[in-house]
Amino acid sequence: MKKRYLILAGILALTIAATGCGKKEDPKDNTQTPQATVAPAADDGAGGNLVNMQKSTGEDSDIKNVIGTKTDTASKLVLINKTGSEVSSIYIRPNSDDEDWGDELVQGMFTLKNGDKALYYYDKNLKDDDGKQVTNYDIRIAYTDEELSECFFRKIPLTTVTEISLLMDGKGEDAIPFAEYLTSTSKKKVSTLQEVKQRLGLTDDSSSDSGNDEDDDHDGDTSQPTQAPAATTAPEPTEAPGGEDPNPSDDPSKVAEGYIGKSLQELIAACGEPTGHDYQNEPETGETGYHYYDNFTVSTTVDESGNEVVAGVW
Repeated sequence: MKKRYLILAGILALTIAATGCGKKEDPKDNTQTPQATVAPAADDGAGGNLVNMQKSTGEDSDIKNVIGTKTDTASKLVLINKTGSEVSSIYIRPNSDDEDWGDELVQGMFTLKNGDKALYYYDKNLKDDDGKQVTNYDIRIAYTDEELSECFFRKIPLTTVTEISLLMDGKGEDAIPFAEYLTSTSKKKVSTLQEVKQRLGLTDDSSSDSGNDEDDDHDGDTSQPTQAPAATTAPEPTEAPGGEDPNPSDDPSKVAEGYIGKSLQELIAACGEPTGHDYQNEPETGETGYHYYDNFTVSTTVDESGNEVVAGVW
C-alpha cells in the first residue's frame, strides 16, 4: 500500500510540475507568436505606404475635369478658372486672327466654377502651315450665364506653361481678361495684364480711354497683336536708356537692345512675343534662354528664383 501511495504521490508531483512549466512557457509562446506575424505585416504595411505616397503626391491626382486626348506623347497643363464666374465652354487653338476656333473641348462634360481646375492634354509638337513649331496659343471661354460675354486670352506661350490661371482685371463690362502662368523654368508667375492693356492701347493712368474699348475686352481682343511695339508709350518702355522712347519706326533689334539688363517681360511688352525659344544650362553662366524673333535673337539669364533678365541682343 505504501508503495502505491508513493507511486501515486510521485505521479501527482510530476503532474503538478508539468502544469507549472506549461504556465511559464505560455508567455514565451505568446512573445514568439507576435514576432512571427509582425514581421510580414510590417513589410506589407511598408509596401502599402509607398504606394499610397506615390498616389497622393501626383500633382494632378485631384483634378477630375479633363479636356483633350491623353496619349503617350501628349503634353499637359493645369488650367484654373479665376474669372469669378462659372465657365461652361473652352476653346484652345494656335494663335490666329481667323474666326475659326475649331472644336469646343468641354462638350458638356463639366463646368468650372470659380477656383476649379481642368487638366488639358495637347500635342506639344504641333506644326503650322510653314512647318514651324507652334508656340503661342489663344484661349476662348464662355460662361454658364449666357448673359455674360465670352472672353479671349491671346498669344499664350502654352508649350512652356505648366499651369495657367484665367483672370479678370476689374468688374462688369470694364473688366479686362488676362492670364497668369508658370513655366517649367520659372518659379514666379508671369502676368499678361500689362501686355493686354498695351495691346488695347490702355495704360494705368489712362483709364478714361477704356470706354471706347469696353466691347473689345470681351470680343477677342480685336486690336491687332502686331501693334505691340506701338504700346511703348506706357511707363515701363519709356525708361529705356538714352532718354528716347522706342517707336514702331525704330529697328526692332535696336528697341530690344534698350532692355538689356531688364526683365524679359518688359522686352516682350515692347517687342511682342518671340516666334520661338529654348533654354540651355551653360557651365559658366548657368541657365540661359534664347528667344527668337524674325530679325534678331535675345539671350537671357535665369537666376535661382526664376527671374529672367535680358543679357544680349544680336
